[in-house]
Amino acid sequence: MRTLPLILLAVAVACLAFAYWGLATPAGRRAYDEMAGMIPMAAALAGVVFGLAAVAIWVWRWWRA
Repeated sequence: MRTLPLILLAVAVACLAFAYWGLATPAGRRAYDEMAGMIPMAAALAGVVFGLAAVAIWVWRWWRA
């Protein structure tokens, strides 16, 4: 359970990095044009959710300690 927030945070960073590449770089916009752009947007949403889950676990542990 101690490594779960770190894993979630690493996955969140990876999702957000992919979303940035897919939405903000010319190569990413070429790869994900039109409706395919929903894939990086979904990755951004997943990254935010995973990041919030990691923070929530850390806060919960701090609160219980």
